[in-house]
Amino acid sequence: MKLLQYILFIIKIENVELYFIKNQNKPICANCKYFVPTNNECSKFGEINIITNEHIYEDAIIVRMDDNKCGEDAMFFKKNYFKFITIPYYSIIENKDTINLLLSAVVSPILLTFFIFYCALQLFKC
Repeated sequence: MKLLQYILFIIKIENVELYFIKNQNKPICANCKYFVPTNNECSKFGEINIITNEHIYEDAIIVRMDDNKCGEDAMFFKKNYFKFITIPYYSIIENKDTINLLLSAVVSPILLTFFIFYCALQLFKC
């Protein structure tokens, strides 16, 4: 009997703790299609440098704190259904030099091997 009371008490405590968490029912920027995860920026609000064509976005926290922009209730929130694509995309953009180096180290030997076999096949074809 005491065990049952203990279990019910734990369940009640877990339900009570949820009431103290602020903003738990509001949209999360990380799930928005405008969120840039590498810099915690919002691509909905920003500008483009007309000289270098560089995108300069505002920080997501500033956008969420400003009621004239997205605000605390996330007025412009749109669910990102392609998060599995966008997160690797921004990661690749940020680390493009390293990835290019790795690809050149892997692809070059493969292409060289293919070229050697192709030339050998051409020689033995005659």
